[in-house]
Amino acid sequence: MKDPALASSSRLGGAVISDRVVASLLEELSNGRYAQADRLPAEVDLATELGVSRTVIRDALSEMERAGYVERVRGIGTVVNRAVLGLRSRLDQKLEYYPLIRSFGSYPHADGIQVMLLRADEEMAHALALEVGEEVICIKKRILADTTPVIYSIDYLPRSLFGNRDYTRIDLTGDIFEILEQECHQQISSNVAHLKASCGDDSIRAAMRLAPGEAMLLLDEVCFNRLCRPVMRSLSYYTNFFDFSILRKLL
Repeated sequence: MKDPALASSSRLGGAVISDRVVASLLEELSNGRYAQADRLPAEVDLATELGVSRTVIRDALSEMERAGYVERVRGIGTVVNRAVLGLRSRLDQKLEYYPLIRSFGSYPHADGIQVMLLRADEEMAHALALEVGEEVICIKKRILADTTPVIYSIDYLPRSLFGNRDYTRIDLTGDIFEILEQECHQQISSNVAHLKASCGDDSIRAAMRLAPGEAMLLLDEVCFNRLCRPVMRSLSYYTNFFDFSILRKLL
């Protein structure tokens, strides 16, 4: 059966259609016609069912294979990895706070938001390919799941990304990826993350209501745009509210 959402998006280009196909197939694998399947139909059949070309199907399946949802095995077909489909909070994929918290059945929101202008020290300048002393906008906020603090977020953006505009007149309290795209015309394509256990400083511990001796998981990330230039450093402190997983593909 042709998916009308896919058909109506055909004018948007192959990459958009491929992304829609991936989303459609993942939904079908989880809750739809392929919910009990251990293999997907052949490419030609999927193309007919979804009303797209085989090239689009091939691109979508390649993306799903890279993400570990399926394996394409010569002579057998596209095999479904049900264990990977069931993972909901993967550190090897893009993590967005609000959808992540919703996946745990909770309502996400932020408070304690602070925006300040800093000067890059040697460490920050190295991470963001800046000169020492260049201006950096720092955005701090606490993320809650219902009434429970679960993430403390500190994002650093080069002031130069905003050009000559007065950044104090820009709403910097929302989703940081949307801010980068809408206000700075920067799309994050990759990041390098370092994971470590952290107790946080006294102000973070108080904000997160941590028990004595309780540690958090710190993701120290540098995010890169499509030109492979660093555009943000992000420190995210996660409490044990989350249960993270990582998929390691060996072939």
